[in-house]
Amino acid sequence: MPKRVVIVESPTKARTLASYLGQGFVVLSSKGHVRDLPEKELGVELDNDFTPKWVVRDRKLLSELRKKTADAPRVYLATDPDREGEAIAYDLMELLGDGGRYARVLLHEITPQAVQEALDHPGQIDLAKVEAQRARRILDRLVGYQISPLLSRVLAGRRFEGLSAGRVQSVALRFICDRELEIQRFVPEPYWEVAALFPGQPPFTARLDGRLTSQDEVKALTRDLARARFTVDAVEEEEVARRPSAPFITSTLQQAASSELGFSPKRTMQIAQSLYEGVKIGGEMVGLITYMRTDSVRVADSAIASTRAFVKKAFGAKALSPKPRHFRNKRRAQDAHEAIRPTQVARTPEEVAPYLAPEQRKLYDLIWRRFVATQMADGIWLRHKVTIRAGDHVFRASSSRMVSPGFTAVLPVGRLEDEGTPLPEDLLPDQELPRPEIQVEERQTEPPKRFTEAGIIRKLEQEGIGRPSTYAQIVSVIQDRGYVVREGGSLRPTLLGHLVTDLLRLYFPETVEETFTARMEADLDRIQEGDLGRGELLRSFYRWFGPKLRTVEAALSQGGKPFQALSDVACPSCGTPMEVRVWKGSLYLGCSRYPECRTTKSIPPDVAFRYTPGRVELGAGLAAVESAPPRACPQCTTPMVVRHGRYGRYLSCPSCRATSPVSTDILCPQCKEGELVERFGKRYGTFYSCSRYPDCKFRVSGRPREACPTCGEGVVYDDPRRGPRCSNPDCPTQAAESPAPVAPRPKRGPAKKRKG
Repeated sequence: MPKRVVIVESPTKARTLASYLGQGFVVLSSKGHVRDLPEKELGVELDNDFTPKWVVRDRKLLSELRKKTADAPRVYLATDPDREGEAIAYDLMELLGDGGRYARVLLHEITPQAVQEALDHPGQIDLAKVEAQRARRILDRLVGYQISPLLSRVLAGRRFEGLSAGRVQSVALRFICDRELEIQRFVPEPYWEVAALFPGQPPFTARLDGRLTSQDEVKALTRDLARARFTVDAVEEEEVARRPSAPFITSTLQQAASSELGFSPKRTMQIAQSLYEGVKIGGEMVGLITYMRTDSVRVADSAIASTRAFVKKAFGAKALSPKPRHFRNKRRAQDAHEAIRPTQVARTPEEVAPYLAPEQRKLYDLIWRRFVATQMADGIWLRHKVTIRAGDHVFRASSSRMVSPGFTAVLPVGRLEDEGTPLPEDLLPDQELPRPEIQVEERQTEPPKRFTEAGIIRKLEQEGIGRPSTYAQIVSVIQDRGYVVREGGSLRPTLLGHLVTDLLRLYFPETVEETFTARMEADLDRIQEGDLGRGELLRSFYRWFGPKLRTVEAALSQGGKPFQALSDVACPSCGTPMEVRVWKGSLYLGCSRYPECRTTKSIPPDVAFRYTPGRVELGAGLAAVESAPPRACPQCTTPMVVRHGRYGRYLSCPSCRATSPVSTDILCPQCKEGELVERFGKRYGTFYSCSRYPDCKFRVSGRPREACPTCGEGVVYDDPRRGPRCSNPDCPTQAAESPAPVAPRPKRGPAKKRKG
C-alpha cells in the first residue's frame, strides 16, 4: 500500500518527524527553497509587469522528490509556518504536480501531539502569504542586483563581486554609520556631581538634585552649604511592583542572547532552530521549543494552564500570579505563531541538560526561565525615600529591599533587587541632621554608545524595519561584506561602510531612509492581508527607483565621477589630494587626477581614520604605519613596496620585481615555523594563512593581532562577525562561543579548474 508523504525543509526536522509517524509515512526534505531567481541574471522582466523567472535550484533533488511522491495518495507540505515556508510549499505543489492530493500542515511546535493534531486538521496554502514572499524576493532582487554593480563601478571603477546593497541591510548600515558620526562630532563638556555623606546608624549618602556645569556654580554651592542647616524635608515609603516581561519573540530572544550569552543573532537562530527541530532525549527525538521566527507574544491557553500548574507545584501557590497573564501584541504583529516557549514546561533546563550541547543548554535555559516567569507573581520591593533641604538646595537619598521575590525566583532582574545602602529608620520630617561631609566629583558628558548587535536589532524593530526571519541575516551580511566590524561587543563601521552609505544616501536616499523602508514592510504585510496587489507595489517602487538608476549610469557612461571621497593625503608624485578607492574588498589611495597621474598608495586594513561625508582623514594613521621599516626583498634586499593586484595586496620589489604576500609578523600557531600572511580568495575574500602553505594549511578569516595570552596555543584574530577571538577551539575564551549544531551540508562535486 502506498505511503503518505510529509515534506519539510530541514533534514533534521525530517528525522524528528519520521521518528513520530511510523511505518505509514515517508518524510522527505526539500533542503530549503526548491526554486529561486537565477544567480547570473536579474531574472525579473521589467517590461512585463515585473514577471519573475523562477529556476529550479537542484534538479537532482527535485527528481528524487518526484520519484518518491509519485504514488503517494496524500502529500503533506509541512514547511515552516511563515512566508518563506508558504512559498516553498507552493513551489513543491506546482513542481511535483497533481495538486489535488496536497495539504498544508502548520507545525508551530514539533512534538508527537502537535504533529498528530496538525495532520488531523490540514489546511490549504495561503496564496496571499505566497504573494507577499514573491513581492519581497523581487524587491530585494531589484535593489541588490541593480545597485550592487553600480557601487562597484563608482567606488572601484569596474565591476567585481564583493560590494552589495540591500533593501533592509542598507538602512541598518546607515544607522550604524550615523551613530559613528555622532560620536566623532561629540565634544565632551565638564559637569560636577555633589554628594552629602551623613554620619549616623547607619551612615548614608544623599545626592544633590541636578548637576553643576561650571566652577563658579561649584564655588557658590560650597559657600551656601557651609552655612546652611540640613533638615529632613520629607520621608516616604512605597511598595514597588515589577511585572515579568512578555515571553520571547524573535527580536527579544536575539537581544537577550546577545547581551546575556554573547551569542550573535545568526548563532542564536541556529541554536534555536536545533531546539525547535528536535534533540534526542532518552532515545526519542523531541522538539524542545516552539517556532522561533515570530513577532507575536500570544500563548496558547493550554500552555498557560500547564505552566500555572507547574509553578504552583514547584514554587507554591504564593508564587503564582493571581490570574493568567496575557500580553498584547504590537501593531501589525503577525499573529500566526505563538511566542517562543518550551513545548513542555515540565522539561526543566536541569532535566534536559545532559542531552544538550553547552550552547543549547544556555539558550533553552534562557527561554524556559523567561516563559515560566510570565505566569508568576509580581516581584515586590519596599522603597524608602528621603528628601533633605539645605537652604535653597535639595538632596535626595533612597534605598529598597525585597519584600516578595515573585517571578525573580526564576528570572533575576539585577538592579531591581535590593538597592542602595539602607537608610536610618528614625528619620522624621523637619528633623535637623548633623553636618555632612560634602563630596564634589568632576565628570564629563559622554558620547552616545555604538550599537551592539542587540541594539541594532532593537532599533530596526522600533522603526518597523525587517521581519523576525531577517534580523539575524541583516546583522550578519553587513559584517560579512566588511562594512561593519564587531569591536569590544559593539559594531563599528569601516571606512568601506561609510563610503557605501554615503553613495546610497546621495543617489538612492530612499534605500537608507527608515520611514520609506518601514512603509515597504507595511505594504508587504498588506499584500499578505489581501489589501494590496504585488504588481501595484512593484510598479510604485520602480517609478522612482528606475530613474535614479539611469542617472548614475548616465554619469558613469560619460566618464564622470558620481561620487568621490578625497583624503588628507597628498599624492607623492604631483601633490594633488588622493582619493579612496576599492578593489577586491580592500581600500587603497589613488591620485584624484587619474588617469593623468596613476600613483597609488596602500591603506592597511586596520589604519586609524576619521570620516566626514566626502572627506577621509587618515594621514596621521598612515604615517604611523609607513614609519615602520619596510620589508627587504628576499632576493636582492631592496625595500619592498605594497601594491594592489587582481587578488588583493602584495609586496613587490621595485628593483628585481620579486613579489611576496603582505606579512603580519605573527608566528603561525600551528607549525611554529611560518608567519601569517595576507591572502585573497574569490570564495573567502581577504584571509590570513601560513606562509608555508601548502605544507601548513592554517588559516583564519580576520587579521591576526597576537599570540593568544590565555591559552598560548592559538592566535587572537579579528573575526569579521564575532570580533576578537582565539583560533584555538579549546581555548577557555571560546567556551561561550562553541559552534552551534547544524545539519551537515550536502557534499559538493569536484571544483572546476580555472583557466590560466
